[in-house]
Amino acid sequence: MKIYDITAEISSALPFYSENDPYKFDWVLRLENGDMCNLSRVTMSAHTGTHADMPLHFVENGEACDEISMEYFYGKAKLFRFSRKEPQNISREDLLHLDIQMGDIILLDMGQSCNMNKPLKKDYAALSACAAEFLVEKKIRTMGLDYVSADTYNSIDFPVHRILLGNGIAILEGLVLENVPEGEYVISALPLKFKGGEGSPVRAILVK
Repeated sequence: MKIYDITAEISSALPFYSENDPYKFDWVLRLENGDMCNLSRVTMSAHTGTHADMPLHFVENGEACDEISMEYFYGKAKLFRFSRKEPQNISREDLLHLDIQMGDIILLDMGQSCNMNKPLKKDYAALSACAAEFLVEKKIRTMGLDYVSADTYNSIDFPVHRILLGNGIAILEGLVLENVPEGEYVISALPLKFKGGEGSPVRAILVK
């Protein structure tokens, strides 16, 4: 058995989609200061680093973290890799030849994992709306990819999120896939059980 950790390290080095979602880590108690233990406090967005988007993120009355089935974030997964010299959105045509079946968890590596510990690159690759519609037609369970958002940075209405989440497909963003061979795995990327939460950081692993 081999385990691949596909989670970005949570720190201030992450690419943050919005300046309004800063990450902050503070020590509340320190042994070195004579306190009884080390105790820290973390402030961050629910969409920090490697994270899951719930339907509630873009769907009124959609499922939240405490309501969604864990089958969306645990089970057999297929990793597909795309070789790009420059950032280029995934199109419907890019997906047509792939072995994508009903109920699949699919992970798309677009060569962007190396940027998950650097300031935000606004010209990152994402999905096209047509690609998202194709995945809905295929009735997949979950779609994951290797940067901060399934929609482009300059998106106004976030069509990919609305298409996928609106059709019961969960989203994983910020996966670190660069050193993982293409193929089939068991994925575990469980969200925290935030009551009413629209998103959550995850500790994502692939098991071969």
